[in-house]
Amino acid sequence: MEVDHKWGVASISAEERRTCGEQQQPFKPLWRKWRSLSGVTICIALSIMCIGGCIVVFVRTSELQSRIVSVEQQQREAQLSAWMLSVEQVEPVILGILDRILEE
Repeated sequence: MEVDHKWGVASISAEERRTCGEQQQPFKPLWRKWRSLSGVTICIALSIMCIGGCIVVFVRTSELQSRIVSVEQQQREAQLSAWMLSVEQVEPVILGILDRILEE
């Protein structure tokens, strides 16, 4: 093995690299190859996952918002129907209150 005096590191010849490569496993699992992935690839993958997460949160939030709007609308309709009494229903109530006031 030759030593490069300029940089102080050992350089490996092409024959030694071939023998070292042949001794290594020909197939490595993907999780062991993470060091060979470029930073750009990792950033793109993380960005895509974040965008997917944002889409899921947006869809769930819009569903929840539509449910809240429907519940509020039902409550408003119930309150309006309670105040919209017919004349036949209001008349006895008013007459009862007037009778009580007159007795006092």
